[in-house]
Amino acid sequence: MEKIVYHGSHDGNIEMIKSHVGTHQKQCIYATDNMVIAMLFMNRGMGDLDTIKIYDNGLPILIERREGVLERIYNTSGYIYELDGSSFKHYDYLWEPEVISFESAIKPIKKTYYDNILMTLNEEAKSGNLKIYKYPNRPNYIPLDNSDLIDKYINFELIGIKGAIKSLLAIYPEFEHIVTEKLNKEQNKVK
Repeated sequence: MEKIVYHGSHDGNIEMIKSHVGTHQKQCIYATDNMVIAMLFMNRGMGDLDTIKIYDNGLPILIERREGVLERIYNTSGYIYELDGSSFKHYDYLWEPEVISFESAIKPIKKTYYDNILMTLNEEAKSGNLKIYKYPNRPNYIPLDNSDLIDKYINFELIGIKGAIKSLLAIYPEFEHIVTEKLNKEQNKVK
């Protein structure tokens, strides 16, 4: 039997999953061999600015960065697309459960509808397939003020993801002074 990979989306009208340029700056299609991980991407949220997604020894972990975010972005419907995994591969620069294909488009084999993503995620957590931290709870190594995002989003901007800092500051305006200071230091290094 062929290997199946999963792609989560809020869009139920996808006939072909098309490649796009993501944070790795490569034109590709993202997927995972872990269905729960795919579920974490079925929302219309702001990615890392809303939640932290960790994969620890095969267990997906979802951390809410701000109060009410999980309810806002996951209390909706979504879809899991099953794809033939033969063209997908894991690379060292990817997140552990992530695989990519350099095909321009792939037709899904199957589509599954989820009426309420949050309810499904809570069921997965009860079954031991996912750990959820609701704000303000989180592992000790993740700062409560979300300042771990600063260097990450500065790096995104520096590698060519235009608008990364603007997105960060739209949600976390309190970081503006620190971001400006760090960017000035980076620009002085280049001179």
